[in-house]
Amino acid sequence: MQKLFDLSGLAASLLAHVTRVILGVIVLLVLYDVAARNLARPIAWSASAIEILLIYVAFLPMPALVRQKGHVCADFLRHALPDAARRGAEKLVCLLCIGICAYLGLVAFQLLLENLQSGDYDVRSFDVPRWTIYLPMVIGLWLSVIEFIRFLTGADSLYAIDARDIEGF
Repeated sequence: MQKLFDLSGLAASLLAHVTRVILGVIVLLVLYDVAARNLARPIAWSASAIEILLIYVAFLPMPALVRQKGHVCADFLRHALPDAARRGAEKLVCLLCIGICAYLGLVAFQLLLENLQSGDYDVRSFDVPRWTIYLPMVIGLWLSVIEFIRFLTGADSLYAIDARDIEGF
């Protein structure tokens, strides 16, 4: 199991780096688009490309955020619980997260397969195979399932960090 968790961590880290590159590309596209519009030479495809890239930016870093405990955390209720109930609450949270991510990952995977078989395209200012829209969802959601299983098995704790110690508090 530890080997799976290590591979998941490696994949999460790699996807976080890919996301940084995608964000850089989005910034450059926006800058280029703004400059091109002011020079009366707008590019028609930039908005569509950015919309698709934002799906990748939303889902690819998910497993890294879970692993690094960078998710939104409202831990005031957990702090109010007695020590014995805290671990139970953490297990419940992990089970809920596993269930939600697994369900959504399954739906995204089914849609990915359907679109691969049908050859559907998302028609915008340029055509994109529709399965490419579901791919980051499948990857991000299923790797997040593995990360939540890592917490559930006790390899780490969702709450091994105090939310007040994180930047922004």
